[in-house]
Amino acid sequence: MPNSLWSSSCARVTALRSMLLGAALVCSAAPSLSAQPDRRKQDTTRALPANDPLAGEKTRLSALSAQARAQQDQFERNHRQGLRFYNGGADAFCEVNFGGDELCYWNNNGDVPPPDERNDAKLERLELLQLLKQANEAEPKDDWVVGMRVRYAIEAAQLDSALMVARACQGTDWWCASLEGLAAHVANRHEAATRAFTRALELMPATQRCQWTDLTWIIDQGMAAKYNAIPCANREAENTRILRLAQPLWMIPSNDMTNEMYARWTISRVHSLGRVPYEVGFSKYMLQSQVRYGWPTAWSIQNGGVADPRPPSVIGHEPTPSFDFMPTPAAIDKPVGASDKDWNFKRKNARMRYAPRYTTSIGALPHQWARFRRGDTTIVAAGYRLVRDLEMGRAPYTAAITLDGFDGRPPKQVKKDSVTAAGALLINMGTAPMLASLEVLAPLSKRAARARETVTPLPASALISDYLVLVRGDPSATPTLEASAKNAYGSLEIEGGTTIGLYWEMYRSSTPLAPLSITIKATRIGASFFQKLGSSIGLSKAVTPVAIKFADNGRQDGGFGRSLTINFPPVPDGEYQLTVAISGAGVADSTTQRIRVKNGNK
Repeated sequence: MPNSLWSSSCARVTALRSMLLGAALVCSAAPSLSAQPDRRKQDTTRALPANDPLAGEKTRLSALSAQARAQQDQFERNHRQGLRFYNGGADAFCEVNFGGDELCYWNNNGDVPPPDERNDAKLERLELLQLLKQANEAEPKDDWVVGMRVRYAIEAAQLDSALMVARACQGTDWWCASLEGLAAHVANRHEAATRAFTRALELMPATQRCQWTDLTWIIDQGMAAKYNAIPCANREAENTRILRLAQPLWMIPSNDMTNEMYARWTISRVHSLGRVPYEVGFSKYMLQSQVRYGWPTAWSIQNGGVADPRPPSVIGHEPTPSFDFMPTPAAIDKPVGASDKDWNFKRKNARMRYAPRYTTSIGALPHQWARFRRGDTTIVAAGYRLVRDLEMGRAPYTAAITLDGFDGRPPKQVKKDSVTAAGALLINMGTAPMLASLEVLAPLSKRAARARETVTPLPASALISDYLVLVRGDPSATPTLEASAKNAYGSLEIEGGTTIGLYWEMYRSSTPLAPLSITIKATRIGASFFQKLGSSIGLSKAVTPVAIKFADNGRQDGGFGRSLTINFPPVPDGEYQLTVAISGAGVADSTTQRIRVKNGNK
């Protein structure tokens, strides 16, 4: 594909030629063919062989197959010539260079959306699809034709048709399976996509399988040397861990991040087989940009202004918003030990970005972890709260808590549909530390939020559990964890002057003859010396807003659960250490969590 169409639209990269890949703008500094007519002879950067076997032998094509290739070429020429003008991306800056000056990528999240496609282009695509169908029926084993049928069906939003075509494919086995995986993934059929891509990897040539399973392009470059030392045949465990940690939501059946990577390889191979709206040769740098940041799903043109003599630039728009889901190298090296701080969805200079098709946002989920003993195992209560700032939209909501020990054992998961906007899920974590992912998805509004944190079991020596914050305490004589979880407040962030409940468990018996003393106390973190002094003589209630002490005479049924309601007074914003302590009969133990007071509407 010639370069003559490309011109600069990057004010700070004067000589570069540009293409915006949705969340990204890619610039090419390659001169036009007329300026360097022998460039293709010198080009050693092609990602695929010039005579791709998937393209088919021209001398053996059926008349319809040859006509389909010619019409695809003409469609893309017309498509390019009819692209609408785009006025965004003027403030973009080069973020990643590919091949020196050949391609330059920068993040374009938050920019103005691309213009709508022209209706005549939509109609011409449908005409092309009809011809491709006829060519496919005439020559069912034509890999090029079935690849283009799947591609253009996806572009036309005919997702069911794309999957049907891929499943009916009679061409090269691995190629048919890859196309099926691509179509299923775009349609959010995650398990079907995983099965198809697994089959494709088993069937494809070993050299290509090594290329498709190489994560060097998307991992932190500080990890590259250690990663590349792993032979291709031994890479599966490392890839599984990396892509598991990079999966946006663990509630999704099968790993959609893994599917996305294979889908990018598949569509890039399709793109390399035929003309696309831009006219730059499909080099390994174009391939790398698509594998790392995805492929365009919309197109437009842009010029450099009235004083710029160069022809307009062709711009390809990836889906937005896209996010960086790769964790830090430390988290990859030691998953059990990671926390939310190991992910930064908006990280600059990201090695990769991904726009999940089931959500358009992913925020930090207000949450609470509380642990309770059951014999030698620990039950985790994972509380969540959908505050207004998350803009999750209307119900229904799906919530899930997943625990993964990254030790070869299957993850544990509890998932519930149609949950309320606040609550807690209960899960048995066993006896070993695990990385927990608490997630809420709003399918209708396509919004998601999550919290990832390493959770350790409650020590076997603990005499008191963590406490779970409730909307209100259970006034009954027999409170239980299961009932309290349904009434969970959902997070450790409250508003001053509110009433909250607490639920905790005691693992040391008490009776009226041998009661235990219970103390509940909140203390402001970071209070000055004079504030603490005033609190000690009763002048500063904001420093110690809660101080309760009472005797626990035990439950008649011998149960563990305890619950009460407390009034948290109006206090300034800030963090308060809330402690529940037990003492007496020669024993003492306590549990402490940080309560954040944030006044104002939620």
